[in-house]
Amino acid sequence: MNSFSFNIKLIALLCISAGAIYLLTNNKPIPEKSEIKVSIPVVPYTVARSAEVSIPIFSRGKVSPAQTRHITSEVPGLVTLVSDQLINGGLIQQDELLIQLDQQPFILDIAQKQSTLDQAKLHFYETKAKARVAKKGAGSNASDYALFVPQLRYANSQVDAASAALNYAKNQLEKTSIKAPITGKVIMAKIHPGEYLQTTQELAKIYGTETVEVRLPLNDQQISLLALEENLENVNKDIRPTVLIQNFQDNSITWYGTITRTEGERDKNQLLYVIASVNNNDNSNTATKPLLPGSFIQATITGHRQKDLHILPRESLQAEDKLWAISTEDRLSRRAVEVIYRGKEHIYITSGIKLGERIVTGSFSNLVDGLLVEPKPRHRTNKDNELESPAIVEAL
Repeated sequence: MNSFSFNIKLIALLCISAGAIYLLTNNKPIPEKSEIKVSIPVVPYTVARSAEVSIPIFSRGKVSPAQTRHITSEVPGLVTLVSDQLINGGLIQQDELLIQLDQQPFILDIAQKQSTLDQAKLHFYETKAKARVAKKGAGSNASDYALFVPQLRYANSQVDAASAALNYAKNQLEKTSIKAPITGKVIMAKIHPGEYLQTTQELAKIYGTETVEVRLPLNDQQISLLALEENLENVNKDIRPTVLIQNFQDNSITWYGTITRTEGERDKNQLLYVIASVNNNDNSNTATKPLLPGSFIQATITGHRQKDLHILPRESLQAEDKLWAISTEDRLSRRAVEVIYRGKEHIYITSGIKLGERIVTGSFSNLVDGLLVEPKPRHRTNKDNELESPAIVEAL
């Protein structure tokens, strides 16, 4: 009896278990089907342009005065006057009186030299009169001495010597008034009234404010692009390379100049220095403050124009001088290009791409040939607009 009851319970348990398994199997949730979306990378691009352009060459340098003068005294004497402008930072004009020495000793010397000249002339006239008399009474065999020829020559030379001495004394008097040789600023002065000066004693140092110069280092590639002549002094000023000079701290402050010459030797880094000359009084520079010696500046040099150049943002250049071009089907193609110059903002290419092609800008690590992309126009910068200015570029 007990065995029968146990079997009944076991069978019932098995039936319940089988039913539960059936229900679970036939009522399990159906998994949702989802589509795997392939992400297409978005890449910025720019359009390749062909243009005739003067490639801007960038350099840096320090401003120095084009003219520096050391003020010295050519004559000794007591200082009686010193200009109020003869101080550090003082602005002086050309031919302005800077220092006056006591003139009395030189005036006295002139009077003495004048007396000597008058005496020499008197002796000359006396000798000349004697020569005239001797000539009338002399015979045909009279010697030169008897005719007063050497005496007259000596008297004449005494007049010449006395006249030269007088002119020298007058010149020495003029040198007691020490004047400014150029218009400029004083950068050193060490003279006071009451001092006694010796000859060749340095009294002050001034530099010309009208023109300043900047030494700019260039490598061989930059020199070649500018097509610099070895002797720029012989080149017409109108066709010399021009220079835009900007202040390091404030790029809005600019000056304009020209490359006037190159230095005769390279430095230890094999760079050749060119000299840019800036006229502070030039009409193009009157709106800004003067370019002062000692200033550190950055310069942009532009030379002759070159045709058929492709200009692209610098960030479009990838490793090994290659670019990513985007086809009409929005797929990538890697291109090798010939870069003739890398500027601060742009690169200049002669071959490897076609006019109007879309070129990827920026660096991406996951790009491969044939990859489908979503092109997005690159945001233009002020530098892009500057390059398309009629003053710089003539689009072909």
